[in-house]
Order: sequence, then structure tokens, then C-alpha cells
Amino acid sequence: MKRLRPIVLAWSVILGIALGFGLCRKYGARAREGSSVALFGETRTKDVSQHLTRADATAVFGAVTLDLREAHIDDEATVDTVAVFGGVEVLVPKRWRLALSGKPIFGGFDDRTRGDKVLPADAPILNVHGLAVFGGVVVANEPAEGPRRSR
Repeated sequence: MKRLRPIVLAWSVILGIALGFGLCRKYGARAREGSSVALFGETRTKDVSQHLTRADATAVFGAVTLDLREAHIDDEATVDTVAVFGGVEVLVPKRWRLALSGKPIFGGFDDRTRGDKVLPADAPILNVHGLAVFGGVVVANEPAEGPRRSR
């Protein structure tokens, strides 16, 4: 029983931090209309903003899909992502440039965008910043294939 106590304590701390991230992002001062949060579930959000500047996506033991393919960026926009034991998928049009950065802790970031041609120098830029703790952030032009998408 003494050996089990540190393991239970560690998982309790990790779960508390994960829930804290999600709740702060949803109900905190930074929460805004462009926020997508999934706690132990799945959220799909489609943003059709004409002047997108900022969006947030947080997945804690769940999955978030943020579809920006019908949104418009004037010059530059930012998406902040947090994936804790979950996944965030950001869908973007092919006409945008992408700058993907973040801090993976036993997780990862993946750029799956495909440009058919060379983009002009004045193409809008989407900056995707994130934190992936035992989770992942994917930026793509089309939704991922697989059993989760067949619903």
C-alpha cells in the first residue's frame, strides 16, 4: 500500500493541473467567444469570422476540432492550444501560411498542411502556439480519417 500512495498522489496532481488548465481557460479572464474547450469529451467548433485575430482550443482528456477553413485573416492571427492527455485538431485553408510552435511534454505537434502551390508573400499567417502534455496538436487542411470521424 505504501508503494501505491506516491503513484496515486502523482496522478491526482496531474489530473488537478489538467482540470485547472481547462477551467481557467473556459471561465477565466482569457475566455472569449473564440474558445473551444473539451473536458473528458469532444468539441467541434467552426469559426467563420471575417476578421479572425485570436482563438483558443483546450482539450483535457478529450478532443477539440477547431475548423477555420471558412474564416478570414486580414494579416495575421493566433491560435493558442493546450492538449493534456487529449488532442487538438486545427483545420486551416490552403491559402494560409502556418507558423507552428509549442512545448511538447511527452506529446507532440504535427503540421499536416499541404500547399498545392507556392503561396504569395502577402498570404495571411496563422500562428499556432501550444502546450502538449501526453497529448497532441495537429494542424491540417482536411479532417483526419479514422473511426472517430465516421460518426
